Amino acid sequence: MRILLINYHYFIHGGPDRYFFNIKEALEERGHTIIPFCFDYDETFPTPYRHFFPEPITGRGPSLLAEQNLNLMMKAKGAARMFHNPEVERLFRQVVRECSPDLVYSIYLSSSMLPKILKIAKQEFRLPVLYRLSDYHMLCGSYLFFRDGNVCQECLNKQGALIANRCMQGSGPASLLRYLQMRYIKLMAWYDWVDSFLCPSQFMCRQLIEHAGIQKQKVQHLPTFAPDLLMNSTQSKSSDYILFFGKVSPEKGVETLLRAYNRLNIRRLGLKLKLVGKVSDEYKGKLYSFLDEDHRKSVLITGPMHGEALWECVRGAKFVVQPALWFENMPNTILESMSAAKPIIASNLGSLPELVRDGKNGVLVPPGDTEEFAKTIETLAISDTLIRSMSEASRLFYLQDHTREVHLESLLKTMEHQVRANQ
Repeated sequence: MRILLINYHYFIHGGPDRYFFNIKEALEERGHTIIPFCFDYDETFPTPYRHFFPEPITGRGPSLLAEQNLNLMMKAKGAARMFHNPEVERLFRQVVRECSPDLVYSIYLSSSMLPKILKIAKQEFRLPVLYRLSDYHMLCGSYLFFRDGNVCQECLNKQGALIANRCMQGSGPASLLRYLQMRYIKLMAWYDWVDSFLCPSQFMCRQLIEHAGIQKQKVQHLPTFAPDLLMNSTQSKSSDYILFFGKVSPEKGVETLLRAYNRLNIRRLGLKLKLVGKVSDEYKGKLYSFLDEDHRKSVLITGPMHGEALWECVRGAKFVVQPALWFENMPNTILESMSAAKPIIASNLGSLPELVRDGKNGVLVPPGDTEEFAKTIETLAISDTLIRSMSEASRLFYLQDHTREVHLESLLKTMEHQVRANQ
């Protein structure tokens, strides 16, 4: 098949981008042709399809809004493009005409690459359209169902909550703009042209059916996959550290983890803590402030790691802690931990209970419960028997449900079905 693969970035910034490149590689290895369609940022990787890539709504440059120096005219132009973007539509039609795909698979649109292109694909070109849900952007203006340190779903029942709570960057105007965009997209019914919504978690499936009004027959549970971290390596002998890796930010619960760690008798346990992921100097300083002097010496916040350096760090950990405060949607970090045969302590929230089966491959803890996280960390730290049995279970669950081959077979079956049904 010739597959038009849509994503916000053509470089790795977050989880959706990692999935984008992983599935691109997997499909190409099976002999399929992948045609990417993404925004053209400074960080964009080389590709022969780049001339089809439209300019981002705020103009070419760095991808992070905080790094862009936007004048009033550029901001106004960007705001207008949140409702109508003729360049995206023109280039999308061009890439479809010139490359003749058999199917469209959208990984991530965000609020900038409007879902009107899904309607164009289906209505004008009669192409099957698959749409993957990486976050809650169809339901929540800020994508996360998270506000002021807690889960928030107020916008599901109260119109204008997004504006009143200033959910977008703490800004009233930005929140109003996003609210109007969501109302406009719903009015235009662009998502009605999607043939199948692919949800990494069962939790996401329920959110779409119950709150977005998507027909049940259009919603498919398709768990994410992770690379096999033990394929060409053996599990490293567990060292003296526990690990958090991924985005180091408040919704990930890292403050809960630091407070919990500060309760531990680390001299008796001999247990260090590593936090691996992108973090600002300001937030790093705040995290260290939760620790007393003795505990601070045993905590290492490394910044991001990639490739084999990261995998070796995961393989070497005693176990992994993921204390999320928001509705995680099948995070890669937990799948990668399972692949490396690691026990996982995680919050009992969102999709996490689908991955961490309490008492089998890890332990579920009430989100934000500092005392319970501390007790659970200590329990695992002193029990080699628990570590061993949970390690074996994590690896088994990974092999059953989250390998590339399992994911690819299910995805290709869906793609082939949609292509046949569309003929």
